[in-house]
Amino acid sequence: MSRLRSLAVAAAVAAAVLLFALAVPLLNKAVSPTVDVGGERFTLAGVTITAPDGTHMRPGYYRPESGRAEFLVGDAEVDVAVAGPYGFDAEYLAGEMARLLEVQPGVRLTEPRSCAANGVEGAGRGFVTETGTGFACAFVHGETRAEVTARGATLDAGTVDRIDALIARLSFGAA
Repeated sequence: MSRLRSLAVAAAVAAAVLLFALAVPLLNKAVSPTVDVGGERFTLAGVTITAPDGTHMRPGYYRPESGRAEFLVGDAEVDVAVAGPYGFDAEYLAGEMARLLEVQPGVRLTEPRSCAANGVEGAGRGFVTETGTGFACAFVHGETRAEVTARGATLDAGTVDRIDALIARLSFGAA
């Protein structure tokens, strides 16, 4: 009887640990607070972004040391990645981004789109996934590249305009 009881206790402890290991990350994502960052400035590898009103961010999603930030605009996620040095143009970078998107299961590329960031013309492409839509914009100024990817379950015209307003506030310094 003692072995059966020990086995039951061990199974209960293992189940509790497994439940805790799986539930905490899911709960954290479900209740992750967002912070209104409208008007705040973020610097990523020399590129400054001033978030327009109504832009939000989850704590921990601004990583200047890696040149990355993730903003929330309505129900859309907008990822910004900045790095350098980069020796090609925006069209080439947009092609690289399209190839990376294209190999993901369930992603279908759509039409090219124009992208502009505070005096720097970029190149972009729309895409559709199994869970929604999005677009990617590529910018190159000097030896600095910036990649912006926006995605959401639905991107209505108002949300796209708000995302474009965020992108327009990317500042490459002497651009």
